Amino acid sequence: MILVCEITFSDTAHVPFNAGLLATIRAAFPKEDLSFWGAAAHMEELKKQMGQPLASSIAWSEILPIPQGTGYGERFFRELPVIRRLLRNLPQDSTSRLLLTSAYPSTVLALKAVRCFRSKNPPVQMVLHWLSGVVGKRYRRPIKRIQDMKTALTLLGNNGIQYLVLEESIRDRVLKNSSLLSGKIEALEHPIAPNEGASKTVDLSEPVRFGFLGLTIQAKGFPCFVKLANVVTAKYGRCAEFHVIGFLPKDGIPVNGTEALATKPAGVQMTRANFIQGVTPLHFIILPHEVGPYALAASGVLLDAIAWEKPVIARKIPIFESMFERYGDIGYLFSDDSDLTRTVEQILQTADTSRYRRQVLNLRSVRKSRAPEVLAAAYREMCRKNT
Repeated sequence: MILVCEITFSDTAHVPFNAGLLATIRAAFPKEDLSFWGAAAHMEELKKQMGQPLASSIAWSEILPIPQGTGYGERFFRELPVIRRLLRNLPQDSTSRLLLTSAYPSTVLALKAVRCFRSKNPPVQMVLHWLSGVVGKRYRRPIKRIQDMKTALTLLGNNGIQYLVLEESIRDRVLKNSSLLSGKIEALEHPIAPNEGASKTVDLSEPVRFGFLGLTIQAKGFPCFVKLANVVTAKYGRCAEFHVIGFLPKDGIPVNGTEALATKPAGVQMTRANFIQGVTPLHFIILPHEVGPYALAASGVLLDAIAWEKPVIARKIPIFESMFERYGDIGYLFSDDSDLTRTVEQILQTADTSRYRRQVLNLRSVRKSRAPEVLAAAYREMCRKNT
């Protein structure tokens, strides 16, 4: 049995990723029993995303995830009984494995603590979306340092545990800075969710529609996007439109100047259907992510751009640069705010429809390479290494 658990998200967040991951596992091991444990609302959205018969091939079990924002200590002690329950429900045979689709530092340490008191443990895989402290500066205070991901990954050993990151550039940077994880960390390229993807290409024409997707927060560069919208619309008027397909989280800080946006942030998290409806007419997706938060994090927005074949205008940071190096012209890279403005102005002034079509076709190739059926062989090989 392969038991997959979403221990963090209770809403629609991570539904596309988890759907793509489950489809990849099912394609890799079509005859294995596959079980998913998560919040009821999350599982319902997953089933819709996956469709039949894929959803019917999976056994579904409800848990109460530990919500985002929970402090380290409280999270650790709440994760312990969940992980014990997961391991108790795994058959003690050679093919069984546990896969956690998200993990905080406390999750990693809770798993290791539970395994210390068991005589026999199945292989475990953990998807690491956040790697704070693994590379670069760490907290100086001991109480903070012990709570970062580097401490969690290096304490108590990693026998039988395999960590998955979602881009090769992230894996390479981690291994360059932490040789202790050699042989323990693998790159499973971020899979495209089933039943998602463009059916036809949007031609480049006025008004050119630029989009910002997801949480409207500083780390994702939302203030930069608003500044761009104000500068460009003041100069080019109706030739360009700027749309936000996302929302401001409860703890988010509102940004001034959103009057220039053709579509403003929603007040609550959007349904996937409404999200897709907003993405479909866009021409470009802007990725002004800040370097620090995304030095070791994959971008779900980038996967949305790939799935819906929207060329990107992305900041020059490793996760985006590596995609351009590997797949060619899938949009534009910019170095700072002024360079971003120049890039958008160049698009508006030249209206290069031929290049735009080539970018879309290149994204179509990326999309095919991230299909679960294509990634299945790589996932099987990772599992073989962790037996």
